Amino acid sequence: MVKITQKQLIEQLRGLKEIKPRQEWVLLLKSQLLSKEISKFEFRNSNFFFGIFSQKSLAYSFAMVLLIFIGLVGFAQRTVPGDLLFPVKKIAEQSQAVLSGKTGLEQNVSILTNRINDLAKVAKKGRADSMPLAINEINADASELAKNLKKNTVKNSETLKEIAVSLKTLADIPGADFSENENVMDLYQTVVQSQINDLEKTTLTDEQKLKLDEIKNLYKEEKYTEALEKILLL
Repeated sequence: MVKITQKQLIEQLRGLKEIKPRQEWVLLLKSQLLSKEISKFEFRNSNFFFGIFSQKSLAYSFAMVLLIFIGLVGFAQRTVPGDLLFPVKKIAEQSQAVLSGKTGLEQNVSILTNRINDLAKVAKKGRADSMPLAINEINADASELAKNLKKNTVKNSETLKEIAVSLKTLADIPGADFSENENVMDLYQTVVQSQINDLEKTTLTDEQKLKLDEIKNLYKEEKYTEALEKILLL
């Protein structure tokens, strides 16, 4: 075995520094490294752009749904019982009443007033097919309001006045006779009784006192519609 001296070993190690890789190998290695970096860059950026695109798509979709809903609510305001979008109108009314801070009683009054206005529109347009549906809505809302009035004392006289005006409107709608409707008559009775109680606590002239006596007599005779009309005139 050939022995290598320390000096010869050092000379051989120095010779290794002079060894250079082949040009083809260098180019191949560079291309491989470059392709890996490009792949990493493309992957990171594709995820980034996909994330942005997904967020924008979600935002656009939400905005589109919101615009469609607002459009439906706006269009639903013109509907009456029997129309396809009428339930949307009722939901919007209830939401608006809650957001405005109205009490449960005030909400009942507002809803009944809206339904009476709907019936007036139906009668004016001659939509005989929608009349029964509109009357059913009023029947249910009148019953709910009458129950609420009996359970809760109405401190705001304007609320009672609004009910009275709405009932007067109801009585004047052609083709809608509620004289035999138990729920509506119950509401009439409750409102007239409340109005009489308020008038008795008010300072009246001699002429107004006479009219109040007439109203009381009409109430005893269960002529609530006539009594309410005189109350509004008083």
